[in-house]
Amino acid sequence: MRRRLALLIATPLLALAGTASAKSTDRCSPATAKPTDIETIQSQYRDWAGQCVRVRGIGVDRHVYADRQALTEQTPPFGAGARRSILLLPNRETSRRQIQQPATLEVTGRVGSCQDAHDAVAEMQAAAQNDFIMVSGYCHTSLATYISPSHIRVIDPTRPMRLTEAEVPPEQRDIMDAPTDWPALPAMRDAAHALFNALAQRDQNAFVRLSEPYYDSPPWAKEARQNFARLTARKAAFAHVPPDTQQERTFTERLTPEEGTPSDLLLCRCKTSDCTGKWPALRRDADNLPERPYLCVAANNYLLGPGKATVIQATAPLAKDGFAEPSTP
Repeated sequence: MRRRLALLIATPLLALAGTASAKSTDRCSPATAKPTDIETIQSQYRDWAGQCVRVRGIGVDRHVYADRQALTEQTPPFGAGARRSILLLPNRETSRRQIQQPATLEVTGRVGSCQDAHDAVAEMQAAAQNDFIMVSGYCHTSLATYISPSHIRVIDPTRPMRLTEAEVPPEQRDIMDAPTDWPALPAMRDAAHALFNALAQRDQNAFVRLSEPYYDSPPWAKEARQNFARLTARKAAFAHVPPDTQQERTFTERLTPEEGTPSDLLLCRCKTSDCTGKWPALRRDADNLPERPYLCVAANNYLLGPGKATVIQATAPLAKDGFAEPSTP
């Protein structure tokens, strides 16, 4: 009972440890905030911790990026070490001002760090070894530096252009051409082609079997059928599927030799006569927005459960909105 009680008591304490400051964010306004930039906060965090700041950048996916090139920054899985982007800690303001598409934002809020929250909990745990204490909220699975926003303002709603291959050197991309000696490549590619065929032939049953490993479960099958309907709607990307004679390119996540072999595959097919220089340079842009010059499907291994078989799941990404497509010269 004592261990459980310690966890419940820790929750409000960690709400304080997981925020930027003990001060109320209500007193952090654009008028009182210190103007600065993301790179300065990240490089001099200790000078800015708890400060009320105002920064500008491209807002997308709960982050603000210094500029388009900052989208190529590769950070560790838990978010520590970012230099040119910063997390917007989910709170009432982020819920109220949900940004549906990439846009240039001005964000006002207090600076904090999930790493600080974990450090504080480690000290608490060391002093109370018979209790179980953990970080709650977003920081439970993050070490990122963040701004806890009190005000979010869209200063330019124009969607920034996606980064092209010409703008991003291969070593800075988060995807790379699939290694030809990758043992899983043939099976992954076959599954991706099968999903393309199911979409082209409007074969809903095949789509459900390929995209939902638990296709015999009514709730999961229903969701897969809904995805199929969205993908093949009249104005959706897969309203017309180019034949398999079109240019194709297979990608995997960028890995170093020490990180092992890829875990999934991305197969993209050109919708025009030539996609040279037009393929996605970043995984986020394999989003199947209708204006893209390519269509992409993904394939990955899916473990059905402990002691059970592993199957290949094939899915088609479908974003509601994303970065704008560059105009064709």
